[in-house]
Amino acid sequence: MHDFDPIDALTSGSEDAEPTARSIAALLSSPATSAAELADAVAWCYDDAALPLLLPLAHHPDAGVRRAVAQALPSVLGEAPPDDTIHALILLSADRDTDVRDWACFALGTQLSELDSTTVRNALAARLDDPHDDTRCEALLGLARRRDTRVLPVLHERLARDNVYSLEIDAAGALGHASLHTLVRGHLSGWDDDVVARVCAALRLTDPDGVGDDLLDGLADWFRAGAPHATDEDRYWWSVTLQLLEHAEYRAPEIAEQVHYRLQSAEPATALMLGSRLSQLAGDHGWPRWRPSH
Repeated sequence: MHDFDPIDALTSGSEDAEPTARSIAALLSSPATSAAELADAVAWCYDDAALPLLLPLAHHPDAGVRRAVAQALPSVLGEAPPDDTIHALILLSADRDTDVRDWACFALGTQLSELDSTTVRNALAARLDDPHDDTRCEALLGLARRRDTRVLPVLHERLARDNVYSLEIDAAGALGHASLHTLVRGHLSGWDDDVVARVCAALRLTDPDGVGDDLLDGLADWFRAGAPHATDEDRYWWSVTLQLLEHAEYRAPEIAEQVHYRLQSAEPATALMLGSRLSQLAGDHGWPRWRPSH
């Protein structure tokens, strides 16, 4: 057996290779490692085995390393119990450095939004008046994705302003409360092209009359056309649906049921629909028609 040499681990392999638990352990054991070098490796690590090495770094004195930890933790959680990761991210969400708080709230709020607890919600709620706008918006979106009603008065206040952030529009869509529909409608213009679809999604998600017959009819046509092998033109409504479900997966059963109704006389299209990502998401949220294939 050969002894482990951290210098060999640092210098072996391609320079473009993703950092691993082994290479990060080598960086941690070498006194020559700078904080910037460690931060860069941690930020781009996707090796689940590195999780035990990264968790203690939430207390690192360098803000760049702590930011990298907040960035990396969702990527290395894997199948491990989430408690220690959540604890570290909650700690980082209250960090003195704005970038650290921002990344931690993004990790808790969006990347790990399926992990829901009173502790997580309260940590995000504590950032709703954060002086750093991006941090505040990430916390707002994270709570809205969990449909926490504490965000409703905040959204009413923020969306009543002349200038709003796109994440606040996303949060309105994620919460989906009908009282926000008129406020969202007041912010339809002035966005870059990459944000327009998100604003339109929020408008549909807050509409008291539902997501729209045009979308539901278009989705039905998409499956009749042989999705996912339909033409790019037919794909439009599928793309719109994916945008809606980006922050509001809980609406999948509603959409799936109404599309299924429209396809009830079209057996091949119905089969395609029941095997689609839409139906899978709907099943994850209790839609009884979803039958996973084995």
